[in-house]
Amino acid sequence: MKLRIGWILGGLIAFLVFVIAYMPAIHVVGRLDLPKGVSINKVSGTIWSGKAQTLVVNGLPINNLKWSISPWSLFTGTLAGDITAGNIRNTDDIAFSGSLSTSLFNFNVLDAENVVVYLPVDRVLAQVKLPLPVNAGGRFKVNIQELAIGQTCQTLSGTGDWLNATVAGTQGPIDFGTYSAKLRCEGDDIGISVSEPNLLGLSVDAIVAMNLKRINVEGKFKPDESLPEEVHQASRFFGQPDANGYIAVKL
Repeated sequence: MKLRIGWILGGLIAFLVFVIAYMPAIHVVGRLDLPKGVSINKVSGTIWSGKAQTLVVNGLPINNLKWSISPWSLFTGTLAGDITAGNIRNTDDIAFSGSLSTSLFNFNVLDAENVVVYLPVDRVLAQVKLPLPVNAGGRFKVNIQELAIGQTCQTLSGTGDWLNATVAGTQGPIDFGTYSAKLRCEGDDIGISVSEPNLLGLSVDAIVAMNLKRINVEGKFKPDESLPEEVHQASRFFGQPDANGYIAVKL
């Protein structure tokens, strides 16, 4: 009798493992309480290894999302795995790779490690309220060593680059080169610090709200002599240069 009960229990456990292992992701994703501003479309595969055609975060579409989740992470009360998205070779695509985890009891909390993100500049700027309209090109590249966010920024260590920065001029796009920044948490928001050298002679510290709806900037810049005259003329809208040729910026 005991042997028979053991076989029955073993069979039930094997059945449950099989069901969970091959459970379609669409049935699980459809029941998730996703954060505000986040939606996911055309999900396929299983909950452990699947993909979605599009993930939209605060109006930014992320295509070809794929995930591989470790079932062992469930024993620690988390959902953890490796995520990839987009096409790194397509400059118009948002591309992503890295390891993410979230609490099974609060999907509004996200942790990340060793993440690389590529963002088209024009799409990002379309989400930010700027004091002056800017038609810019290039890509933002973000390297994140460690990140913990919820409704606020809790932990952030990483760097960011504006690659092949261009801004529309009267005679066509103006090449501004590349800019590098350090990322951090600044209170509840994200802090971004840019330092020279760069063609704009830019040193600036920016504080960006988590929803990208608010940005405060303070710093200075001094356009390189190699930049077109229209750049030097436009810089005067920010004020007059100081004794060292720098113009203060505060937005």
